[in-house]
Amino acid sequence: MNSWNEGYFTDSTYTYGYYRELSPHFLRWCLLLKGIAAPEITEDSCHCELGFGQGVSANIHAAAVPGKYFGTDFNPAHATNANELAEASGANAKFFEDSFEEFSKRDDLPQFDSVSFHGIWTWVSAENRRHMLEIVRRHLKSGGMVYNSYNCLPGWAPNAPLRELLTLYDHYKANGDTNARVKSAFKFIEDFIAAEPAYANIAPNFKSYFDNMKNLNADYIAHEYLNLDWDLMYFVDVVEQCKDAKLDFAMSAIPMETRQDMFLPEKAREFFKTVDNPIMIEQLQDYFINRQFRKDLFVRGIRRLSRTEAYDKIFNMRYVLLTPPEDVPMEVSTGVRKLNLLEEIYKPVLEFLAEGNYRPKDLHEYAAKTKIEATTLIELVTVLVSTGHVMPCQNDNAVKQVKRSCDRLNAHICERSVYGDAINFLASPLTGCGIEVGRFQQIFLNQYKAGNKTADKLAETTWKILSRLGEKFIVEDKQKLSKDDGGAFKYPRKVLETPEENLAHTKTLAEKFLTRVPILRAALIV
Repeated sequence: MNSWNEGYFTDSTYTYGYYRELSPHFLRWCLLLKGIAAPEITEDSCHCELGFGQGVSANIHAAAVPGKYFGTDFNPAHATNANELAEASGANAKFFEDSFEEFSKRDDLPQFDSVSFHGIWTWVSAENRRHMLEIVRRHLKSGGMVYNSYNCLPGWAPNAPLRELLTLYDHYKANGDTNARVKSAFKFIEDFIAAEPAYANIAPNFKSYFDNMKNLNADYIAHEYLNLDWDLMYFVDVVEQCKDAKLDFAMSAIPMETRQDMFLPEKAREFFKTVDNPIMIEQLQDYFINRQFRKDLFVRGIRRLSRTEAYDKIFNMRYVLLTPPEDVPMEVSTGVRKLNLLEEIYKPVLEFLAEGNYRPKDLHEYAAKTKIEATTLIELVTVLVSTGHVMPCQNDNAVKQVKRSCDRLNAHICERSVYGDAINFLASPLTGCGIEVGRFQQIFLNQYKAGNKTADKLAETTWKILSRLGEKFIVEDKQKLSKDDGGAFKYPRKVLETPEENLAHTKTLAEKFLTRVPILRAALIV
């Protein structure tokens, strides 16, 4: 390993994931839901992401939310990709390849309204965590937000030894490129389990967890499991460390977790009636959920809003529906309970949000129409935002400021999609977040904007592109049904060999895309 990587896996680049929790607009909405004052977002706001990976989230938010954006990731390949995306969008963004120590000592950084680090905290050394907090201490404004997501205990306790085995093998035995190292490490674990060590036989889910891991991307495995540093922590330990940067824990960035009656079973809720310390409650909830990964939102100097002021801000904000009403399930799983949504309450809200080709609407409009209580309506929106079917919108002035940078970034991503499916999200100037749009839908979108508005024309132009690249579709063979090793039924996959078969399948995909156009148009992506 090279010395500059400080124990972090850098032999390959990270995956092209997107995470809405890194959006300053989304985080601000979460704080309002909790009744906490959040910074107003303007063109003068400044935001920072530490360890931005490929820079997908950072660039989508730099394009879609007003303000200036900064970030660092010491992998130069990551910084190269991030700056390419920033140049394409024209957003006010600067991305560096500094270490956290180097970045903390820069004298050209502004005061930030928000600082985010996703999946970094427990993957780096204690020294690097100190540098991260030093950046926050020096550069976060009073009232500013910090988002921190990380692997945690107690959920990781049973399977942490599996990660240690992978690291042990990789450090002492593995060689070759990333795929070879991961493959040989997996073979080592298979042989290890076959030898029947006592731990593998008694640890809950040890074998099944490893079986699931084998289906994951090799680059993801390498970055998540092959770093030298991996310090699992309890929530309370993170809270104590963050006090060094004058940070107060505000809430989980999972909106439904503002209400225990939504995500915890009845016996758990009864137990918590005996506990009144908010930090203790938060830690104990991790035991009830058996949580492995936390999404924490901190604030430097919390200011509580009155219930009336918080509700007013939430009601004045517009909301957009991103899923057809008929496709929104009436059952939500929180991991520890099933939440059944009453159709007579939720369906009218969904149908209201779908009116006018999914035109975004504020809650006052629905409340006036139905006379529904404010607390009930906010509860409904909380569930729908948590599940991703609805998103809060930015105001018209913000949308106007970011529309051009979103269009430019989306055009660039769609052009790249012709050659692969690395980035499966586009920037929405309406929501200030990314909207999932897969590779083929991106190609269709380009063709649609070029004037090809029917399924036949979309299929024809798209198949020409794919056939020129020598690609063929792989689909499930509905004529055959077989059992996998676990006894579950599945359809085998087959390659569509003829141009006619591929063109017909392309048309089917195009028809599905056209049904989604009204939603993409409402999100201002079309």
